[in-house]
Amino acid sequence: MTERRTLVVHIDGYVIGDGEIAPPRVGDILAGPLTFTETPSASTEVVSIRALLESTTKKPFRQYTGPDAPRRWQWSGLLRGDGWTATWRGFRPRTGDIELTGRFRGVYSGDPGGRFRGRVTRVQMIGHRFRRGPEETIAAEPGSRRTRDVEAAPRFFDHRMLEDHAEYVDGETSVLVDLDLDDVPPIPARPSIEPSDISAAGDLLWTIDDTLPLAVSIDAHQRVNEYLLPGAIGDRRYVRATPSGCWVTGADGTYWLSPGNKPVQVDERPTYTATVNDETLLTSAGDATWRLYRPGTDPIDVPAVDGYVNSVAVVDDYFVAVVGARGQRKQLVRVMLDGQSTSRPIPEPIDRRRRGEPFLAGNPLRLVQGPDIGVVQADLTLQPDGTIWTTGRQFFGGQVGDYAWTIAHPPDGTGPAGWWPLPGPVTYDRTEQFWLLTIYSGRTFLPLTSVPVRATRPSITIDSRGRIAVAARGGIKTFQADWSVMQWPTELDVTGLLDRAADDRAD
Repeated sequence: MTERRTLVVHIDGYVIGDGEIAPPRVGDILAGPLTFTETPSASTEVVSIRALLESTTKKPFRQYTGPDAPRRWQWSGLLRGDGWTATWRGFRPRTGDIELTGRFRGVYSGDPGGRFRGRVTRVQMIGHRFRRGPEETIAAEPGSRRTRDVEAAPRFFDHRMLEDHAEYVDGETSVLVDLDLDDVPPIPARPSIEPSDISAAGDLLWTIDDTLPLAVSIDAHQRVNEYLLPGAIGDRRYVRATPSGCWVTGADGTYWLSPGNKPVQVDERPTYTATVNDETLLTSAGDATWRLYRPGTDPIDVPAVDGYVNSVAVVDDYFVAVVGARGQRKQLVRVMLDGQSTSRPIPEPIDRRRRGEPFLAGNPLRLVQGPDIGVVQADLTLQPDGTIWTTGRQFFGGQVGDYAWTIAHPPDGTGPAGWWPLPGPVTYDRTEQFWLLTIYSGRTFLPLTSVPVRATRPSITIDSRGRIAVAARGGIKTFQADWSVMQWPTELDVTGLLDRAADDRAD
């Protein structure tokens, strides 16, 4: 009899809490992104493996190895084992059939390729005694690790040590999962489209596949048109709709789509952030030169700020962005439609621990950093305005039409904000994995409705009929700003529409 294939995976609680991997339960099928970290054999959960390492074309990068240790070059690749794949990073270049010692971790899906899938046979909660150190640091005490068997891990783990001011706090922050890789049903066939990003202009909704170079438009009568881009399979792309068509951006450049015509690639420069103002597209490749595009004209280079773009909003005839400038405080950047730009550093938030990701939204335009809110002035200074924002940690947020939106964990009434942004006590299934998407008035910033969604950073848009659409976990949901609180949005069956259109063409 052939020995069954098994795998032991360590998963941090925040990966489960953020929805990347479902809460493990004995008997359930569990799947998610996987990485293998080389670790000395004396460490816990260490295994020795033999696998095929496929090198990548990515250049090595300088990685920190500890608070007092120098940075070292680190290489990356993809390990292919028996029943699993795992991303790999190591401090020695390797390739081919190799032997490694380390441990498997369930992680976020930032590095594509590594995946596990198996039936859960054991779940162990891992806890430590944590000690509060200088400058609000928290560290596990050596030798304090403990485990206990459970039938299922919780959706949210015990993170009281982040709020408690005692010197020592006991808490469970991760889980160890044993998996049977053979006792699993076949993987379902992939649908014809897995929507990952959406954008609307007028009554036309555009979406694009998560990995395929396939864009689709859907009109108010649910008629669909598909557009095949001359791009690689596997690249992540984004859609930005305009009154006359749609821009598509991503790692392989920028495309222009117009109804009834074939896609046209207008630039090969990689794009990581993009926003439209009427017909004009603003893009950033993560460096100090941004770019403006208009249909049928040459792009315009914009001298801006080098760094990660946290949020972009549209105001009249210009854009405003929040940029995490490298080696500096975050910056507010304004870009006019003619390519002129100005910037100003953003004051640090009052409460750093509860700030979340800064974002722009509202009319007048506001910058939100956790509980801190300020109206963006003409000179990019901030006028404090805390009267319309109830404290409560929101992970992300942004602008959608005339509204603002945020994403957060659903409240349970026990925190300092009570049930906010919900209007009062609400009963819901706490075992089901979802996040709370709240829509606010752009003028008053008062909550209008809150709905459950299955994404921590969803793609959100609104059409001319006031229909808000959300792309999350391979599907699209729709609702209105006056939707009933905590009611699941309506599903838009893009796959069904696309498949029926293909059948009609075949007939």
